Amino acid sequence: MMSRKHRTAALVAVAAVGLAGLLIFRPGTPPVEAAGQPAEPKGRAADEAAIRAANQAYAAALASGDLEAVMAFWDADGDYVDESGKVTSGKDNIAALFRKALPELKGSKFTGKVLNLKFLKPDICFEDGTVEITSPTGTKESSRFAAVWSRAGDKWLISSIRDLPAEATDLPSLAAAQLKDLEWLVGEWVDDEAKKDVTMSCKWDTNKAFLLMHYLVKREGQDDFEVTVRVGWDGASGKIRSWTFDSQGGFSEAFWTKDGKRWLVGSTGVLPDGGVGESTLIYEFKDANSFVWRATEREVDGQPLADSEVKYVRKPAAK
Repeated sequence: MMSRKHRTAALVAVAAVGLAGLLIFRPGTPPVEAAGQPAEPKGRAADEAAIRAANQAYAAALASGDLEAVMAFWDADGDYVDESGKVTSGKDNIAALFRKALPELKGSKFTGKVLNLKFLKPDICFEDGTVEITSPTGTKESSRFAAVWSRAGDKWLISSIRDLPAEATDLPSLAAAQLKDLEWLVGEWVDDEAKKDVTMSCKWDTNKAFLLMHYLVKREGQDDFEVTVRVGWDGASGKIRSWTFDSQGGFSEAFWTKDGKRWLVGSTGVLPDGGVGESTLIYEFKDANSFVWRATEREVDGQPLADSEVKYVRKPAAK
């Protein structure tokens, strides 16, 4: 096991380049913010079944050509976005579109498939799905859509539908909208010091489901030190959350809270030797090409450590 003296020395060395405090939870102990969160709200299975049933009933209404039956599924403030991006807002305007389209669809068979249901809130659900329309003459046409359902009393109504290309495979995830406020971090960064020995890169993962951050510290006479951070959306707690791992075996977990132009990141973690620590990290947006990173309120096994601060600047685009 690493001695306290060597452990503290290692932490101070990391702090000097602005990467200390990336500590997490002791394994097996749930985060304080997540304590008491149910794995799945009561009635969720029933709500999913109700939305799937509403999909089937809506398809039947479209096939019948009954405008009133179709519009009974729409929220008064609903909106529809076609594949070209044109937006039609309000139930009356959407009804006008269906009034023209339904005569051509009457008698067709609608076969829908729910690819994914994700509850943003207990009364709001995001759906990713496909629909195949078979005309009375046997011609088939497929399309992909994204829909938002909202609960109104004991019914689920359509708040929004967006048509998507049938061949679309790399669609933004539900998490992408929740992480949008952190998109300014995407890019290549370097510490604003003469030696410039700390670099940070940030990119979107597949479908913009996570932000992936990678820190690299290069110092003469020392092994390279790397830190990877995966930032995502925790639907159960309704918060942005991150998981951090470093090249020495330390790892951390944190929740993110927006405070104006700053993000406060409450982090708790474990060192390779089992030491437990916590800190508050701060990402402060300055402008499109610079931000300040701070580690405050840091301690390991109850022993306080000094605050740390690093200014990062965006790397110039390669010529």
